[in-house]
Amino acid sequence: MIWKNPFLIKNNEQYENESEYLSLFDSTVLEIIEEQNLDKVSYVSSTPGAGKTSLFRAFSSKVLGMLLKDKNNDNNREFLKYMRNLGVIKDEKISLISAMLSCARGYNIIDEMFENGRRKQVLFALLNYRVTIVFLKSICNLLDMHINDLEYVTFKKIPDEMLSDENSFKNALCAYKWACNGEKELCRYLDGIHSESLELSFVHTTLLSIKLFEGSNILVNGEEVFSHSILIFDDFHKLTENQRSIIPDAIYTLKSNTGVWLGQRLEGLRDTQVISMDGSLGRDYNPNIVIDTYWSSKQNVFYKILERIANKRIKESGIASVRNFNDCIDSNIKTQDYKNILLKYISDVKSYIQKYDDTGKYKEAVEYIDKIKNDIYRQALYYETVKVKINRDNFGQMEIDFNESVSFEELTLFYEKNKNTIEFYLAYNSKIPFYYGLEKLQKLSSYNIEQFLFFASGIFEDYRAKMLGNRRAARLTAEEQETSLRKSAERRWNDMDYRYSNTQSIKIFIKNIVLLGQKSRDIGRGSYAGGSYTGIGINKNVLSACIKNDNYNDNYKEVINILAKCLASKYLERREVGDMTVFYLNRWICLYFNLPLAYGGWKHCDMDQLKRMCRENNEQMSLLD
Repeated sequence: MIWKNPFLIKNNEQYENESEYLSLFDSTVLEIIEEQNLDKVSYVSSTPGAGKTSLFRAFSSKVLGMLLKDKNNDNNREFLKYMRNLGVIKDEKISLISAMLSCARGYNIIDEMFENGRRKQVLFALLNYRVTIVFLKSICNLLDMHINDLEYVTFKKIPDEMLSDENSFKNALCAYKWACNGEKELCRYLDGIHSESLELSFVHTTLLSIKLFEGSNILVNGEEVFSHSILIFDDFHKLTENQRSIIPDAIYTLKSNTGVWLGQRLEGLRDTQVISMDGSLGRDYNPNIVIDTYWSSKQNVFYKILERIANKRIKESGIASVRNFNDCIDSNIKTQDYKNILLKYISDVKSYIQKYDDTGKYKEAVEYIDKIKNDIYRQALYYETVKVKINRDNFGQMEIDFNESVSFEELTLFYEKNKNTIEFYLAYNSKIPFYYGLEKLQKLSSYNIEQFLFFASGIFEDYRAKMLGNRRAARLTAEEQETSLRKSAERRWNDMDYRYSNTQSIKIFIKNIVLLGQKSRDIGRGSYAGGSYTGIGINKNVLSACIKNDNYNDNYKEVINILAKCLASKYLERREVGDMTVFYLNRWICLYFNLPLAYGGWKHCDMDQLKRMCRENNEQMSLLD
């Protein structure tokens, strides 16, 4: 048997079957979906690897069917709870029928072959056929029916526009044959097998199949079975801009009760849409769901999801001696291994304090720190705390205290308030590990499940190799974890070269943000989370003026393009902070360039400064002064 790293199973397409999917999928992700999403149009947007397609699969007929068949399975209980709360499962029966179409199947060629209204009619014809086929196959899966049994499935009401072809819809079996024959003929025509003219029914003037398959419109042996129906267009960004416009327009005009989810990657949107996070048309649509942004406001919930996913993968590995992910890694540094380094660092900080604390303001606190003999790491942290306070004193960042003596209790309160900053400064300045442990790994995810699995897979691979060389199955040390994570970050940085034609410009822009962070880091007095800038902030009104109606000033076109590409590929993360839009570096970039993982530090920039940051002259470094 060939050993397989379970953390390398990163996306929906790689799950072998529904059982494997349910064993690895964390049902808390379903929290994103609300009951109103079952009846209206919803845009679901994400960066690559955020879990969009895996989320969609949770609503497929096969997965829902497997849930009920194996409802006593521990993996499925929370899943069932969410589905019951949403109304997808009622009275232990599935009340939702779903269909998913991938838009990556060459629909864009239609715009190349036809012009004007003909494009629209051919596209709608192909979609009507495929929507019908997928919905009917889904019904067969849910009700454990053979295709021929579809004659017992009928429609309460046939849309008026379909009545001219009423015999094709007298029951679901007729509709299935109509759709299969229609798709076959249309595909033969599109493949250019014959040259005669293409005749299309009046049915295809719009997406009438969506109206036909409303949940309450489907009767099985004359009875209503389904309360809801969902049509999912995955990879919606793969369509042409024209198609991405006419499909939502048609859906809106139909005013159907069928829920329609338009799943898209941000990279498929226009630059202005990506930056504004506006992937929808508004109207009576549900708000645009941006998966990455959603989880950033629910950090603790998301981190719990990652922990459960990691533990499920560990269980899937089949290693008897390992019960969860934390069994593979050390959560703390082994102080004894770094004793000499820490003692040398403490000595250096003492000299620093003597040099700059000429009033003896910290003498009392230092005397207490010197009494901490049994924990050299904690002692070093407190000395770093004094150093940070002195640096802030010298740069006028502390409150006026008339040089009164600082007690150890006051120093402790300051440490607790600035813990992330101080721990990072100590690790960075003394060259001891900082990027290790599950908590750091969760932060490295930048709210992207695939990114978490990417870094976790490297950790687990190294643990597995160490275990094979040591039957005692020793955990990965903090230093070994950091080495593994740095290797993975380097791979990510190098992989950027193959994504865009202007990758070098993107890298220059990112490096210049990094340089801002490195300079603020090396000053050693950061009063914000982490102790260093890890992003840039732009006034919302200024940014909005640049992208409004796509007529942004050509002077800033390169900036807008680079910002959009960085967001779409998750090199930058967008946040709203008061009247500012902040673009933070992805946390793996922080790792690669030795910056902290906490959010909070960012530098206010105007558009002219950002324009300079697109070039390799680093003029913006003066902006810190």
